[in-house]
Amino acid sequence: MEGEPVNVNEFQELARQALPKIYYDYYSGGAEDEYTLKQNVEAFQGITIRPRILVDISRIDLSTTVLGYKISAPILIAPSAKHKWAHPEGEVATARAAAACDTIMILSYRSTCTIEEVASSCNAVRFFQCYVLCCSNYSSESSFFVSYFKSQKGTEFIRD
Repeated sequence: MEGEPVNVNEFQELARQALPKIYYDYYSGGAEDEYTLKQNVEAFQGITIRPRILVDISRIDLSTTVLGYKISAPILIAPSAKHKWAHPEGEVATARAAAACDTIMILSYRSTCTIEEVASSCNAVRFFQCYVLCCSNYSSESSFFVSYFKSQKGTEFIRD
């Protein structure tokens, strides 16, 4: 590859070269038998982008709203864990990047940074992933979650 990466495969190759194998395997893999990962790859392979040429693109606006919050394009940063494996500032750096790109970061409940660190890192719309585990007792953590929820614009609840 010469120059800057231009597609997901090229970014993935750069990550493979830069990260220790165990970290790369974690980031590039999927849960359990990777069925959903495989389905997602197949779905995107079925999409063809047909670029139009000689078209005025000076006034293109990709902005949209998510739960009433305007973002620059319909792209959000999904919750993912262990950002410090890839960058020394971890999710703080990710939150700053999301703010710089005028989009929303959904902070993982498995963040390598504290909620306070991420919340104070920049002024951006942040959502939080709350993974409600079966039979878990969150009462000891309730003040932690309540204080964080007050600083967030949205919360994603997941229950397996």
